[in-house]
Amino acid sequence: MGMPVPAIEDMVAGTRLSPLIACSINIGDRGLISSFVERWYRETSSFHLLVGEVSIMLDDVASLSHLSTVGTFHDFQPLCTDEAMLLLVELLMVSAEVPMAKTGQCGGPYVRLQWLRDVYQRRCQT
Repeated sequence: MGMPVPAIEDMVAGTRLSPLIACSINIGDRGLISSFVERWYRETSSFHLLVGEVSIMLDDVASLSHLSTVGTFHDFQPLCTDEAMLLLVELLMVSAEVPMAKTGQCGGPYVRLQWLRDVYQRRCQT
């Protein structure tokens, strides 16, 4: 979003929500989520923080998480195992035997997330 503004960062730090500045859909901060869960009051649909009571609206969620709060988030089209293997070979540039073994372990057009992360990290390093 550009250059950080110290005054705004200090205000956010005062609420102990500064991890939200770096939060995105790809990063799940379990400590941050736990902090929200601990401070949530269902009766008032708000969070009780050191600075007082805070209500988070859908617009806030959209701004913080960069997720759309209007319409369908994602329209998933089911894949068959052969399509999934072709995509894995094409996009991750792995040999065909590897996705065949990985999808076989998961029993369908799926692979384990850790394997996907490892392959992606190796591609980024290369």
